[in-house]
Amino acid sequence: MLTAFTALLVCQLSGEVVVRALDLPIPGPVAGMALLFAVLVIHGEVPDALDRVGRTLLAHLSLLFVPAGVGVITHLGRISAEPWALL
Repeated sequence: MLTAFTALLVCQLSGEVVVRALDLPIPGPVAGMALLFAVLVIHGEVPDALDRVGRTLLAHLSLLFVPAGVGVITHLGRISAEPWALL
């Protein structure tokens, strides 16, 4: 399970490196996810360990949004003052 989680982090890091090296206008984790998708398509199946890690992360996905929610609430005044800049 630790190997599968490490593989996810390596894909994210690889995406970040590629985006910064090529100065691409997309987030590094998105590029890493595309890299992981390409590897899984070539491999032909999702390994069991990676499936378990993915399901565990998805089961606790709501916890990952807590810091973002706190940030939105903290800066709610600024967000409401500059809605056009956010759009």
